[in-house]
Amino acid sequence: MNEEIIRKRKQNMKIYSIYRGISLDLIFYYAIEFLFLTQVKHISSSDVILGNAFYAIFMMIFQIPASIIVDKIGTRRCTILANIFNGIFIILIMCCQNVWNLIFAQFISSICFSLKDISDKALIRYSIPNGKKQGEIFSKMESKGYKQYFLLNAFTSIFSGFLFVINPYIPMIASLGFTILSTIISLGFTDINEERNEKEIKEQKKYVKELLESIKFIANSQRLRSLFLYAGITWGIFCVMGSYRTSILVDIGTPEQIITIVAAIVGIGSSMGSKNQLRFHKNFRNKTLSIILLIITTAILIAGITSSINKSYFVSLVIVTICCTTINFSKGVSEVLITRYLSNFAKDKILTQIYAVNAIIRNALRAIISFFGSYLLRITTTAHSMIMLGILLFVIMLGLISYMKPRLGKRPEQYDDKDICKI
Repeated sequence: MNEEIIRKRKQNMKIYSIYRGISLDLIFYYAIEFLFLTQVKHISSSDVILGNAFYAIFMMIFQIPASIIVDKIGTRRCTILANIFNGIFIILIMCCQNVWNLIFAQFISSICFSLKDISDKALIRYSIPNGKKQGEIFSKMESKGYKQYFLLNAFTSIFSGFLFVINPYIPMIASLGFTILSTIISLGFTDINEERNEKEIKEQKKYVKELLESIKFIANSQRLRSLFLYAGITWGIFCVMGSYRTSILVDIGTPEQIITIVAAIVGIGSSMGSKNQLRFHKNFRNKTLSIILLIITTAILIAGITSSINKSYFVSLVIVTICCTTINFSKGVSEVLITRYLSNFAKDKILTQIYAVNAIIRNALRAIISFFGSYLLRITTTAHSMIMLGILLFVIMLGLISYMKPRLGKRPEQYDDKDICKI
């Protein structure tokens, strides 16, 4: 490996955690998203979740094209392009007038994250030298980025509530500013994979053959299928609960400033989860994903039941905050570990395809869960919706744990050849 490639690898690794910390998702936005859309734009809470369902469908549709685009034009260019689309999304939300405008904005956002979810992760994986500790190094860097994002998001969430009361457009403009900053930082990356595989990229026939072989491997791997199912179900629950959290706080009479402070606390929970994901993994090993499912299910049911039967505002606020923080702690652990597990036993060539198929399945399941969550809000209260969602997740959890048990958590030599990538 020449010194120029080494220098570029170091450059990518140096700025990745900083970049990930401000661009993992939108800063300032999510703490006031539900309030902005329902109170300023007068879109119903069920239609907000409906918009999220369409976002998931768009993400599902774009994944295979996005995977091909990333492989063809390079991870760096796709990362830059994705951040530009993120800025356009914020502008569209500020101009949104009805649910159809919201759905179009979600269409633009889906272009952003269908590219970003593949290119960001692949870019840093390609920048880490091959070796026994590649997975651990990746996990630590991704964890650091998640931690910085969640802390920054928590800090800005506190201010977004007070800024929202002054003028609801101020936090939206601040969010737009962060997307611009993310774009500027992404210009500092170098596309390592493109340089390393330059001849392969030029050989179209070989590329198509490798793509087909990659998809065949993914389809035949029971290990990957289990991870895809888990990732899709949990991601759908995390997304719906993000809207349900604000909705239930509004239902119990929580002021806007307190709602965003709760969002900040929840963000800190996510940060703590991402920070402690390696410890969580080492403590529970092959039971890690099952434990996460159990924690999420229990927290949803407790929050829903408490809000439904308790008449004390303070007690309901405290318990909902604790439960939602617990859910987001699990989210922080889950999101980092699932990315690491997906990339285990896989070579660089197949990573973009694995990430793309994972995104397709998890967005398909997110769409189903979001449609269900939107329907529940149309027919009943948020508290009762959470109870029904928790009961459904409990049933799904029992089946999913049973399905995953013989397929995950093994030592490398215990897996079948079809679960170990040799492409």
